[in-house]
Amino acid sequence: MDEMNEMDALRRLWAGTPDGSAADLAGSRALMERAYVKDRQEDRRARGPRRILRSAVRMPGPLFKGMAAVTVAAAVVVATQLVPGAVPPASAQELLARAADAASEQTELKLRPGQYLHVRSVAARHMTVGRKDGTGVDHLAIKVAEDTWEPAEPGKPWLVREEPKGVAPYPGSRPVPSVPGMAGVDESVYESSCDKTPGDELSYLRLGEWPTDVAALRARIEKVAAQQEGPGHLRLWLTISDLIKKSAARPSLAAPLFEVASSLEGITLVPDVTDAAGRPGMAVGMAEDETMRSELVFDKETYRYLGIRYVVTKDRTENPGGRAYVVPRGTATGTALLGVEAADAMPEPSPQASRLRIPC
Repeated sequence: MDEMNEMDALRRLWAGTPDGSAADLAGSRALMERAYVKDRQEDRRARGPRRILRSAVRMPGPLFKGMAAVTVAAAVVVATQLVPGAVPPASAQELLARAADAASEQTELKLRPGQYLHVRSVAARHMTVGRKDGTGVDHLAIKVAEDTWEPAEPGKPWLVREEPKGVAPYPGSRPVPSVPGMAGVDESVYESSCDKTPGDELSYLRLGEWPTDVAALRARIEKVAAQQEGPGHLRLWLTISDLIKKSAARPSLAAPLFEVASSLEGITLVPDVTDAAGRPGMAVGMAEDETMRSELVFDKETYRYLGIRYVVTKDRTENPGGRAYVVPRGTATGTALLGVEAADAMPEPSPQASRLRIPC
C-alpha cells in the first residue's frame, strides 16, 4: 500500500510537467555520448548500453541527487534509444573508435584449403579524352564492377575481372561517343608456381600473419611503411589504408587497424561523402599532397567500412605524354566494397584473359 501511495504521489508531482524537448535533452545526449566514446576506447570488449549507463551514473555532482526512481527509469529508456550513434562523431578519432567497435562485432570469414576469397566491389575512375579538334580534353566519370578471386593457399592462380557499368561526362565536358577500353569484360590471371606465400605482405594469403595487438600491429606497419617514400605519417596512412582494404575478410584485424589509424597526425573528419557505389557516408581523410586527399569511408549508421576515396582538393595539372590538362577540384575516384564471400573455385578465365606470372 505504501508503494502505491508513493507512486500516486510521484504521478501527481510530474502531472503538470511538460515532456522534455530535443533542446532540453541535448546536454544529456552529449554527456552520454562522451561517456560512450571514452568507455569504448578504454575497453573494446564492452557491449551495449549497460556499460554506458555505468559511466554516466558514476559521475559525481548534483545531477543525480534527489531524482526519483521514475526519472532513473526514463533515463534508461533514453540511453537505450540514443546510444550508440545518436550523436554524430565530432572528430576523426571518434569515428575510428566506432568503426573499431563495428569491426569487432563482425564475423571472421574462414576459408578452407582449395577455396577462394571472392571480393565484390565497384570502382569510380576518372578519364580524359582529347578532343579531335585540339581544343582540349573532356573529363569522364567511369563506373567499373570489379571481382577478384584470391586463393586461400599458395601456388594457385588469382583472377581479376572488370566490367564497365557506365560513363558520364563531368560538368563542362562533352559526351564522348567512343571511350577506349570500355568494351566488354576485361580479365587478368595472376599465376605463380610458388610452394609458399608470395612476398607481398598485404596479400590475403599473408593476412593471418598480422598481429591484432595494437602495439605489435603498429610496429609491423612501421616496418612495412619504412620501405616507402614520403613523410612518416603519410607512409603509415597509406600502408594502413591498403591493409584495411584487404582485411574485409578478417575484421579482428580491421578493428586494431582503425585504432592505429586514430593515433596518426593529420587525420580529419569529413562529415558527408558519397562512396563509389553512391552510398552516403562519412570519412576520415588525410592530405597526400597539396592537391589530393585520400579518405576511408564508413556507413553513417553502422560505422562499417565502405571503401576508399581519392578527392582532388585543388585544380591538379597532369602532363601525360607531354600533353598538359587540368583535373578539376572535386574530382573523386575510389573503390566501394560491396561484399566478401568464400568461393569453392575460381571461374574459368576467358581465352582473351591477360596472364601475368608472379615471381617467387
